[in-house]
Amino acid sequence: MKSTKKKRILRAAMCLTCAVTIASVNTSVYAEPSTNELEGKTSDLQGELNDLNSQLSALCDELDATSSKIEELSAAVEKSKLDVAAAKLNEDAQYDAMKDRIKFMYEGGSASLLEILFSSENMADFLNKAEFVTNISTYDRQMLDELQTARADIEKKQGTLETQQEELAGLQSDLESKQEALNAKISSTSGELSEYSAQLERAKAAAAASRTAQDNSVAGSTTAPGKTDNGNKNNNTNGNNGGTVNNGGSMDANVSDTALFAAILECEAGGSYDGMLAVATVIMNRVASPSYPNTIKGVIYQSGQFAPTWDGSLNRVLARGPSQSAYSAAQAALGGARHSAVLNCYSFNAAWTGASGINVGGNVFW
Repeated sequence: MKSTKKKRILRAAMCLTCAVTIASVNTSVYAEPSTNELEGKTSDLQGELNDLNSQLSALCDELDATSSKIEELSAAVEKSKLDVAAAKLNEDAQYDAMKDRIKFMYEGGSASLLEILFSSENMADFLNKAEFVTNISTYDRQMLDELQTARADIEKKQGTLETQQEELAGLQSDLESKQEALNAKISSTSGELSEYSAQLERAKAAAAASRTAQDNSVAGSTTAPGKTDNGNKNNNTNGNNGGTVNNGGSMDANVSDTALFAAILECEAGGSYDGMLAVATVIMNRVASPSYPNTIKGVIYQSGQFAPTWDGSLNRVLARGPSQSAYSAAQAALGGARHSAVLNCYSFNAAWTGASGINVGGNVFW
């Protein structure tokens, strides 16, 4: 019997040890970036974006210059093609003329070349006629050689131009690829910069709201017992709906949770500070209750509870950043402030729905 009892105790101890081990493994610590870190990151991203824009500007200039060279070379290639065609025509014409002269000299009329030569009156006349025939033949040969050389030079120039044109076309393609990559990088960096800038603004607003909440808390604690601070009463009450009390439990929240908290308050209560504090009181009551999730985020995103989480209004407020008043109400609630009229309420609905309860800031609480 004792052995069985010891085994049960041992199994319980082992289960407890495993649970502690699992909890320690699964528990992660998340630290929101500080304002200084966000400012540093934003500055770095802005510098990187400026550098990328400078690179893009230089690349565009290089691409424009390359395009101009390609256009010039294209024109030169087209002209060289025309020059080659013209040279070929000239060469053919010269060749045809030479053939006609040879045909005339050797086959024309009834006299052959030998007859022309032997018809000379004397040796001097014979030599003159022979030299004339030789000069014509030499001239034709020289002209034909020159035309062929000229055409070969033009064809060589055309080949060189076409090679340069191909090389520039390849360079242009590379530059266009680099331009696309730079544009993509600039777009990505701009988006990242916008995101960090928005985080920085929310962090600054949260810090300012925290300072305001702390100042209000200090001011409230210095009020003499039995006396009412009229200024605070005017700011925290709404007719007969009560005012602010500081008897709630405080809670630490990172920047993300604070921004989410402020955003849902603005969505549900608009610009009324009393209304936002009343909604915040309900949310904090739920966090403290075992019947609801035990985190602000869990309560807000609990299925079927807060309409702004599914109708898009919460995302819109988060995108532009909650108002300063919403941050102040969120920070105050996190510091322990509660709306006295709804201290024991866990639900609310818009007043226009006709629900019965305590009306604060356009919502009915129960």
